[in-house]
Amino acid sequence: MGRNGNSSENGHLKRAILAIARSKVEFTTARKTKDQRAASQAAEKAWLAVAEATHAFLRCKGLAEDQLPKGQQGAFILLRKHGSHELVKTFLTTRGILHTETFYRGAIDWPTIAEVIADAEGFVTRARKFAEQG
Repeated sequence: MGRNGNSSENGHLKRAILAIARSKVEFTTARKTKDQRAASQAAEKAWLAVAEATHAFLRCKGLAEDQLPKGQQGAFILLRKHGSHELVKTFLTTRGILHTETFYRGAIDWPTIAEVIADAEGFVTRARKFAEQG
């Protein structure tokens, strides 16, 4: 159970942990084989991990499941209200680089993607630690 006695944030957190683990494995393989399409898919999984971790974090902050934002802008607004500067910065960086530039626009820069996937993993870790504190 999460800090609010409800396990839905745990579902978001479990999906975030699974997505970031898959992202790292897929990106490592994509980088070795120079498969840009697979790198794009791995980047999107890392973004999904951040989105799910954001929902888990917001649930831990007391928001009900039906109060969670449906879109990225709403998530950003609520994260800015309830989260730290570092969480907001990572959210924006992963959305911009992994989701928009890499996944949608196909901009593949291997070192940058690796760095931002690591940042996404750190975001998931911070959300997990916050959930465990409750």
